[in-house]
Amino acid sequence: MNEILKNTQSFFMRLRSHEKKSFRRFLELHEDGSLTQSKSLKLFDILNTDKEFSEADIKYKLYGQSQVEQRTFIKLVERFREKMYESNYLDVNLYREDVNSPYFMGLIEAKKMIGVSYSIASRGVANKEMLRILKRGIMLSEKFELYDEWICFLNLKFLLNASINPENDPAYLIDEIKELQFRKNTLIEAQYFVYKLIRLFQDQSSIQNDIRQDLNTAIEDLDFKNKKYQSWNVYYNISLLKIQLYHIDEMYDAAENLLRDLIGHLLTQPSLKQFTRIAEAYTNLASTQMSNFKFAEALKSIEEALRFPGLRPADRNYYKESLVFLNIYLGNYSKSNQALKEMISEDLIGNTEEELSRRKYLLATNLFLQGEYKKSNFQLQDTKEIENEKEGWNIGIRLLQIFLTLETEKINLADQRIQSLRKHIERTSKIKSVRKRDVVIFRILRHLAMNGFDFKETWLDKKKDFLLLQSDKPEYKWIPRSHEVIIFHQWFESKIRNKIYQSDFSKKKN
Repeated sequence: MNEILKNTQSFFMRLRSHEKKSFRRFLELHEDGSLTQSKSLKLFDILNTDKEFSEADIKYKLYGQSQVEQRTFIKLVERFREKMYESNYLDVNLYREDVNSPYFMGLIEAKKMIGVSYSIASRGVANKEMLRILKRGIMLSEKFELYDEWICFLNLKFLLNASINPENDPAYLIDEIKELQFRKNTLIEAQYFVYKLIRLFQDQSSIQNDIRQDLNTAIEDLDFKNKKYQSWNVYYNISLLKIQLYHIDEMYDAAENLLRDLIGHLLTQPSLKQFTRIAEAYTNLASTQMSNFKFAEALKSIEEALRFPGLRPADRNYYKESLVFLNIYLGNYSKSNQALKEMISEDLIGNTEEELSRRKYLLATNLFLQGEYKKSNFQLQDTKEIENEKEGWNIGIRLLQIFLTLETEKINLADQRIQSLRKHIERTSKIKSVRKRDVVIFRILRHLAMNGFDFKETWLDKKKDFLLLQSDKPEYKWIPRSHEVIIFHQWFESKIRNKIYQSDFSKKKN
């Protein structure tokens, strides 16, 4: 399918129902009886169905034949796309408190006022009226910490003052602009530190001590720069850095307290009140509670995150993935099963290829936990290896394959899959670090295979390794929201006792 058509379809599918209605009315308003406009309305009706049509199907429905000059068709799609973007900018779509956050509406209003300011200035409107509009724009920019817009309004005010009273020196406005530029630069720096250090932390090959030092340095520097002007947005980014530091040091109670304070400010401060930010903060709170084994509390936090409107499909599904883990940890397999199927049904609309594979693997694991080995194995066949992943999901896929073969007593196949796991770990360890827990698990499985799959004897032989897996040592302990949804040492013990595996995710047991 043509890339332009694909992107147009993708954006159209993301429109809310009220946005589609206003878009169609917008198309009708511009209907002048021409062939192009009627084709635009036709294209709207074609896309506004539950069915997915190929490019050839769309051409046939539009023109009565699929052999249409490509240039003609693409021009129609491009005009349709631009009208769709334009209609999305109508007031009826922008100023909706049930969809858009106060910050977003304030930002749009400020940008519109800049356009108004330039427009009326060019028409020779009275200076008093011009100053009134600029004052309103400055107040709006200050309320929402919109530095670019704020500077623009002050610059217009400077030019206006210079023309009204050339004998007066409006140097105070230049000082204000310099101050705002400093505040803007501090915010950009804060955003850069968040991008750099949080992304760096997610790379498993990073050295945590180095990250810890960088985080401390960034926090101290930003705290000092923000002391004078107290920007809420700089505070927000400092908070994200502090939360990351608390997580590295496993200070989850401190992180939870900071997040609760942050959420309070996000809900009340205009310059912070963005629905996506609030949802993300609740998700971070859920992640913190999950790391602290407070699964029931984390479930409430993630449900709160999903309550907010305006979430992108990818973000919503990431939050729903947290919901999946939590329901699994709490034994609510039917709920996790339902959420996974909903996400998977969206295919590449709400998932990347890697996320889709991960969620298919989680569904297979969820089925395994319910004792549905045949269904689990069938689902796993539809799970591709996750490319460029950093958190061991491919190891998780291979472990589940091994678990399934051993639960169904396919010993020869289990031996092959253990060898496959060995090759994967050796290959992976050459390009990035592999968590020590995964290495220990492989070591035990290799011994198990060499020992004729005698679980009891392997348990005794590898007692030190099992103690490592049951310990609280950072590199060896089980951690929530990891690829290891089936806790290995618990599963192994169930085989020794000849019992059906029942997971226990409580902290004291791990």
